[in-house]
Amino acid sequence: MKKFISLSAIGEDQPGIVAALTKVFYETGCNLENSSMTQLRGDFAVLMMVSLPESVTFQTLNGLLQPIIQKWNLAVTMRELKPEEVENFGIPSVLPYTLMVYGLDHPGIVYRVAQTATEQKINITDLRTHVTENNGASLYSLILEMEIPNQATLLSFQKNLEHLKEELHVDMTLKPVEVDEL
Repeated sequence: MKKFISLSAIGEDQPGIVAALTKVFYETGCNLENSSMTQLRGDFAVLMMVSLPESVTFQTLNGLLQPIIQKWNLAVTMRELKPEEVENFGIPSVLPYTLMVYGLDHPGIVYRVAQTATEQKINITDLRTHVTENNGASLYSLILEMEIPNQATLLSFQKNLEHLKEELHVDMTLKPVEVDEL
């Protein structure tokens, strides 16, 4: 069975962070399975799930990463995943959707949308927000990727979003993720 680690890192945004981290994985025969990396104003945040070859231990990898962590002044959390955490990797049996929310910036948008999804047992797999200024007004955008368990939940969620749209005074668009076959 493959061994996996999850790694999160954040530090001042500067060129070379991704190359430095992934070089260690490449040179040790590790595989970057899943990742999300983004700039957050002046910081850069990294989330990675990495599989390790049999010959590489968690401790070895951690030791090899320490010089990079220090050089780039990264705050890092790394943990070895338990077998039960990775046994269900593969093709999900859910409906992947993207929800886009746009409107004037005000507190509570993320909470109310996330709470509505939680009440429907919908899993949020990715969330991005951004504030832009336009003619003196702060415009807010929220993009969520989510896994909707079934068609009945989808219909109920769509109904709840219509009420939420009015309550929050925002525009919302819920679209299925297009899955292309490779």
